[in-house]
Amino acid sequence: MAALTLAALAAWLASRSHHAGALRRWAVGAVLATGGALLNVSQGLVPPELSLVIGNPLMVVGVGLLIDGSLRLAGKPARPLWWWLPALCLVFTSYWWGVKSPNLALRVMVFSPIVIWLMACLLAALWPLRRRGIGVGLAFVSIAALLLSVLMLVRALWAWHGHIQPVYALGTPFNMVVYLVGAMSFVAIQTGLLLVHQLLVIAELRSEAERDPLTGLLNRHALASRLPATLQGWALVAVDIDHFKQVNDTHGHAAGDKVLAFAGQTLLRHLRAGDLAVRMGGEEFAVLLQGMHQPDAYAVAERLRSDLQRLAPQRTGLAVTASLGLAMATPGTGFAALWQKADAALYAAKSAGRNRVECAATPGATP
Repeated sequence: MAALTLAALAAWLASRSHHAGALRRWAVGAVLATGGALLNVSQGLVPPELSLVIGNPLMVVGVGLLIDGSLRLAGKPARPLWWWLPALCLVFTSYWWGVKSPNLALRVMVFSPIVIWLMACLLAALWPLRRRGIGVGLAFVSIAALLLSVLMLVRALWAWHGHIQPVYALGTPFNMVVYLVGAMSFVAIQTGLLLVHQLLVIAELRSEAERDPLTGLLNRHALASRLPATLQGWALVAVDIDHFKQVNDTHGHAAGDKVLAFAGQTLLRHLRAGDLAVRMGGEEFAVLLQGMHQPDAYAVAERLRSDLQRLAPQRTGLAVTASLGLAMATPGTGFAALWQKADAALYAAKSAGRNRVECAATPGATP
């Protein structure tokens, strides 16, 4: 009931999420895996063709859909062979050692490694999402998958030594542990997957709130939370598109938006890990470069200016240039003061003819 309730919740969320494909696969997978598990525990009550030949592969297909949904959530292509081959393997082994020539120990020694493999595939599918704010959900799924895998390993070793008993011997302590822990682990995995989805949605909403939708750069509000405690060792480049008002007046605001989007993409391409690019407002941008001396920062600013001029005609259909002002942070310099210095250098560049980089005066530094 718990597994089916979580499957229904996943299906309901699918109608309200842009990750609907992943959620639908999770919902269908949970239903199939639950159905397969119910058939499996019905051994002795229904024919083995149902409880084993259909029940066992059905559980694998259900978990396989959980894997495919997780891959889809991570933006990765489906890997059907990860679970279709194990499912087909179980069709044949369940028939041969369940109907044709019954052998419980051999069935268990095939089934248990397949479950361990599927748990590894599920975690591998989720792993690319680990840096996107889903840590708690990933840990939830990992612990449950690890617990189930250990249980399957123990069960396989138990079968290897000939101590395994049929599923309908539910009164035995080991079988009780296997099926209680197995059921709880599957429910925990479902819960963890739904938690992963919700955490991912929260992270995406937070990212959208911090980004300027037109340029993809950080907005000023997000900048405040990203600034380090001290800016010492940082360089700030103020960027302003030349004659931007004329672009809007002559070609329309759609053309102006295209220029701004192009400028944002160009700035992002020049960032290293740890650097920041911000749309300050209108056609003004700020680029914060971490750990740079003035000559290197000047070279980056010059490349920015050159790329904006060189690539604009083919990307926007317009001739675009920009003026840039560079300022180096000194001990105790805050962002407001540093921006004021860079902005003054920017206006010096405009006064000197535009389409150039000017540096604010910094003691002991030359461009």
